[in-house]
Parts: sequence; structure tokens; C-alpha cells
Amino acid sequence: MKIINVGYRSVNCYLLVTERARLLIDVGWPGGMPELKRSMAQHGLSVKDVTHVLVTHYHVDHGGIAQEMKDKGARLIVMESQRGHLNDQKEFIRPPMTFHEILDEGNIDLRFADSRSFLASLGIGGEVIPTPGHGSDHVTLVLDERIAFTGDLPPPNAVEEGSVAYNDWMRLRAMRVKRIFPAHGLQDLPLE
Repeated sequence: MKIINVGYRSVNCYLLVTERARLLIDVGWPGGMPELKRSMAQHGLSVKDVTHVLVTHYHVDHGGIAQEMKDKGARLIVMESQRGHLNDQKEFIRPPMTFHEILDEGNIDLRFADSRSFLASLGIGGEVIPTPGHGSDHVTLVLDERIAFTGDLPPPNAVEEGSVAYNDWMRLRAMRVKRIFPAHGLQDLPLE
């Protein structure tokens, strides 16, 4: 499996490429489709190559073009903790930003307990877990290679012991995660 950062502006958007699928983790800002297209083209890819999208949480800089990706043919994976939150970001949209409301039709509603078997069908070994330390709809994809795509989960050295985010990191450590791919800043960081 290949991991390609096709992010733009301040958001890392990771494309996982397998023989069976192209899974994009986070899609970036409203109005960001031209930038995502340019970023993907630099890697010889098109947004139409994306088969599935997983948004770590529905803040404006992570799920801003989710519906537009669906309109291009990608299937949106919605985890059980994310139902009812897809359009929460609307309240933060200000002109000149435009936001396309995310429709329920065509989404893949997925329980955490079923994520491993679903990901296996895409050629990905791993699971999606809830990590509500950044928000109730926040999720993390953990690969069997001990890699985690942590979205906006606060860094482990910035969380208070006993907090929700601290408990998220304890769970990731218990899963023996060794590398993290956060949504902002440096990518592919070792987890000590």
C-alpha cells in the first residue's frame, strides 16, 4: 500500500492506494477542489481515482468538499459517531467560502465493530476507532502496520493526564502505534 499526502493549504490529506481502492483521509476546505485536483495531479492522479473518503471529523478544514468528492464518484464512509454531524461545519462558513451540504444518500454507514472487515474489502489491514479527544465525531484510522491517521487529535505531549485526549493516546499506545500521520504540520512522525 502507498500513502501519498495530497493535502493543500494547511491540511494533510492522505491517499491510501491499494490494488482494490483509493481511500482519501480528509478532503480539506470548502472551495478547495481546484487545489486538491492540482495536488493529486502532481502525483499523476485525478480526484476521480478516489473510491472512498473517510473524514476524521466534520470541521470545515477536514470535510469541506466531502459532497463534491461524492459527486465525483467517491463513497463517503460515515462512522457511527459521525452520524448527525456531517453538516455541523455549515455554521462556520463565511463568504467567499461556499459549502455543498453533505447528503446522506450513497454514504457507507459503518459501525466501529465492522470497520476491520470493511477495510479488508478495500485491501487495507486495520480499523477505525473513536478518538473523541478533539470532538465527539473524531475518529482515527489505525493500520496493522502500527500507523495511525490521527486527524486533529492533540499531540500526546499536549494533553492533560486523565483527559479524553489522554485516554485516546493511551488506547493508541496499547494498539502499539509507532508512527502517526496528523492532519496538520509534519507528516509521518514517530510516536515515542
